[in-house]
Amino acid sequence: MKLKMIMGAVTALFIGAGAVQAGKITLGTAPNLQTLPIVVAMSEGYFADEGIDIETVRFTSGRRALEALIGGQLDVAFMAEYPVSIASLRNQPFGTFTTLSRYTANRVISKASVGFEGPGSLAGKKIGTTKGSNTEFFTEAVLEKFGVAAEVINVAPPDIVPALTRGDIDAGIMFPDFYPAAEKALGNDYREFRSDAYIAWFVLSATPEMLNDRSGELEGFVRALIKAEEYISTNPDGAMEALAEATEGVMSMDVIKTKFEEAEYEVGLSNGLLNILETQAKWVVSKGMVDAEPSRELLKGFLKTGPLSAVDASRISLK
Repeated sequence: MKLKMIMGAVTALFIGAGAVQAGKITLGTAPNLQTLPIVVAMSEGYFADEGIDIETVRFTSGRRALEALIGGQLDVAFMAEYPVSIASLRNQPFGTFTTLSRYTANRVISKASVGFEGPGSLAGKKIGTTKGSNTEFFTEAVLEKFGVAAEVINVAPPDIVPALTRGDIDAGIMFPDFYPAAEKALGNDYREFRSDAYIAWFVLSATPEMLNDRSGELEGFVRALIKAEEYISTNPDGAMEALAEATEGVMSMDVIKTKFEEAEYEVGLSNGLLNILETQAKWVVSKGMVDAEPSRELLKGFLKTGPLSAVDASRISLK
């Protein structure tokens, strides 16, 4: 299975190198469970079937991908819903045109050696997470749900596992991409607690130019994703093989198989997404991160239904 993906800095050299080519979309993403429809659409040639040439640029967080999108370095970007809520409150130039997946197995990761047996064990402990991200939102949701007070420390995404290993923090709440590294680093000391206090929604956002002037390309993009969604449903083994190849062995087939059920795939725009955006927007404003009115109508205005309406309007349910 040939995977037509170009990752990293080499791809970045092409950005801004001249006039936009028709049918060429620069996409901020990374291969993981949450982006599996993108991985499959590339490996199966669904984008190519639509006349779309995908150039990918890798980002460590959705916030950075959205910043690059707003800055004109990308045409389309993958991210969790959290950066969308903040950028919408700030009235920044972008629009979200579809969901891609939901992640249902967010974790608190800790160690047996610090006495971790569940969320109650976090009382008075140091929790490392990345503030200003959806992991901070999840951290507060867990602490509130279980009535626990803890010290929350800001740690960059790649540094949480090392900090936990060294003992600088007692628990870590990190992006799912780092779960396998934590399990490997901690070995027999590894402990986890899964919580539904927060279900992450992962989406694709685009520039105003893509939404307004290149809408036909976005429609083809959506058609390719729908084909990939159907492929994942009917051929999960093939989808998992594509992901293993895309990650170049970072995620083995064994790891992927154990975690495959943790993600749900859905191309569409629904009230579920709008509800979590509204909840997060209110939380962001309450924290003083943004001075704005977190109205549902404002947030809904950044959910752009055009591409989905043209391809399959039944996938839209927004009120």
